Amino acid sequence: MSHVRRVVSLCAAASILTLACPVLADLQIRWDCYLPNSNVDCGVLEASLTSKVPFIKVVPRGFDADVMVTVSSIPAENGVRYTLDFVGAKDKDGHVTEVHTTDKIPSSIDATTATVRILTKLQRGLDDFMDQKVAAEVKNGKLVLELGDPSGLPYTGRPEQAALDWYFSPAVGAYVSDVQGVGVNASGTASVLYNYSEPAWRAQQWLALAYSRQSQPVPGTTETATIDFTGASANNVLTRTFSSDRRWSVGLLFSAEKNPQANYAMRANASSGVEYDLVPRQTVNQRNFGARCAVGPEMQRYDVTNVDGAEKQLVARQFCDVYLSWHFVPVDVAASLGETTLLPDVAHRSFTASASATWRITDNLTISPAVYVQQVNSAINQAQTSSVVYTDPRREIEASMLAAARQVYTSPLAVQSSLVVRYFLGNGSLSSEDQRWKNATNLR
Repeated sequence: MSHVRRVVSLCAAASILTLACPVLADLQIRWDCYLPNSNVDCGVLEASLTSKVPFIKVVPRGFDADVMVTVSSIPAENGVRYTLDFVGAKDKDGHVTEVHTTDKIPSSIDATTATVRILTKLQRGLDDFMDQKVAAEVKNGKLVLELGDPSGLPYTGRPEQAALDWYFSPAVGAYVSDVQGVGVNASGTASVLYNYSEPAWRAQQWLALAYSRQSQPVPGTTETATIDFTGASANNVLTRTFSSDRRWSVGLLFSAEKNPQANYAMRANASSGVEYDLVPRQTVNQRNFGARCAVGPEMQRYDVTNVDGAEKQLVARQFCDVYLSWHFVPVDVAASLGETTLLPDVAHRSFTASASATWRITDNLTISPAVYVQQVNSAINQAQTSSVVYTDPRREIEASMLAAARQVYTSPLAVQSSLVVRYFLGNGSLSSEDQRWKNATNLR
């Protein structure tokens, strides 16, 4: 129906005007409606739509449809949130017309009123699949309207964010100082973050590289003591929703890192767990509460023998998190509490707390200040105290610098703050909206 002629209500007014009524071409839709825990009936909604808009025809197969119409609902606080998705079946120059909208209807609204509200959104959504390409004009004394499917029009802009299921965000950072008599102190990081979200599942991956160099002068000499660290890390999270309200999901996490500052020559782990989200897909002015727990094996290999006298160790990592988030129009705020225990020795336990705010400058540009607090009862990766006596002052200072750098990762109490500016390619809104296993990682 890339180009159809249709006279809508004017054909019925033949007693007033003499019209040339071209052959009517129905807008064929594939209807998919599932409204659990709702007082709106799918059958009543479909019958109301087809009777109110006479040129809409419901077809049983998606292959025959011009538009795929999906109506669904999930419970919300003091009401029900309805989601309406309209996906055009006609591909034009690699682009498909899509319309997505939601409506939260309070529980106090009766079934009739709720049905009318959703019916209105259905009509508005389907309106976007009809466009008057040529202005109405009189031809041979007859008024003619010419309408068409907008997917046949030239593509004039980027698709709506709701039509994209992914985002990708690279990031780099660097710091360099070179002070005469002190030496070069520098650090650099590079990372990439990728996310793909579907209604039932989500995949998240990030990779990071880091380098740092620390220098100090050796008193009484012209020499400089220097230590270098080069590290890499990877985190992968795959989640799958298993409840009809999409609040419950399972997650698989795979992580690995080389982190010499934390005394890890290599650390690799895998874990699985369960998560609950009150609002799995958070939109404006919604609040989410969530909790997750996971457990799995972890292999650790150390640069220096650890406090237990081991060069490598196989343990089990268990962690649980609870978190809150509030999605406002310009900003998101979030807070979380977490606990991690390495088994079988429960003395190796740590607790974390964090708070953050994310300002959305645009859909794809954000700025995020955050505060992170960690309390460690006993760090399994803490390096064993060295009793080596150095005769070379430079070597002694380097050993002291190395011990101080590792202390940052094993300190009983640490407070860190950060400010991150991030740009997203694709659908940046997903980073704020999709709450399932958000920020989950075994690297803690």
